[in-house]
Amino acid sequence: NSSTKWLVTLAQIVAVWTRRDFISPYIVLGAIGATFSTSSLKRLINQQRPVGAPFTDPGMPSSHALVSFFAATGWALLFRSAAASAVLLACATVVSVLRVVCGYHTVAQVSVGALLGAVSAFGWMQLATVIAATVEPRTAFVAVWACYFGGSVLFLGKKLPAWLGKDAAL
Repeated sequence: NSSTKWLVTLAQIVAVWTRRDFISPYIVLGAIGATFSTSSLKRLINQQRPVGAPFTDPGMPSSHALVSFFAATGWALLFRSAAASAVLLACATVVSVLRVVCGYHTVAQVSVGALLGAVSAFGWMQLATVIAATVEPRTAFVAVWACYFGGSVLFLGKKLPAWLGKDAAL
C-alpha cells in the first residue's frame, strides 16, 4: 500500500516522457490538481477515518481512490481500448480496496473518492477537447508542459517530505 504512490508517480512520469504529446502531461496535471483539491474537500467535509486508522486527517473522500480513478479514467478515455480501460480501472479498484482492507478508509470514503475522481477526469478530458479545438496546438503544448513542470515541482515539494517521513516510519 505504501508503494502505490511511488508506482503511480513513476508510471505517470514514464507515460508523459515516452509519449511527448499534449494530452499526457495534461492528464497528469489534472491528477495533481485532483490531489490538492482532495485535501481541501477532506477539510471541508471533515469526516473521521475508521476507528483504529493510523492517520489523523479526515478520510472523506479517499484521496487515493479519487486520484487513482482520476488517472485511470483519464488514461482510459485517451486509449479508448476496452482491455486498457479494464486494466486501468482494475488497478484503481485494487488501490481503493486496499485502503479499506488496511483500515485507512470506509467503503463510503473510497466510493465517494472513486466517483469524484472518475467524474472529474471525464470533465477534465472534455475540457481538453475544447482546448484542442480553440487554442493553437503549439501554444497548448508549451502551456501544458510548463504547467506540468510547475505542477510537478509544487506536488513533489509538498508531498515528497511527507512520503519520505511516512515510509521511514513504516
